[in-house]
Amino acid sequence: MKNYRIIGEVEEEYLRNHPEEIDDYITVLFDEYAENGDTAALLSSLRIVCRVKGVTTIAESAGLSRKRQEAE
Repeated sequence: MKNYRIIGEVEEEYLRNHPEEIDDYITVLFDEYAENGDTAALLSSLRIVCRVKGVTTIAESAGLSRKRQEAE
């Protein structure tokens, strides 16, 4: 019996092997979302990017941290 992979697994492996293409992948995601409004597809693909890059890396690049900032 063959073991088949789902498309998300294939995309994740591809992006892990070609990290230089992640920015283009994200651009295409949002272009397609703007055209068809498929929120589920957008979130599924963003989930793949998070698994590849790591949530911490993405949060840091967005200027977010786990520490709560106290009100001044």
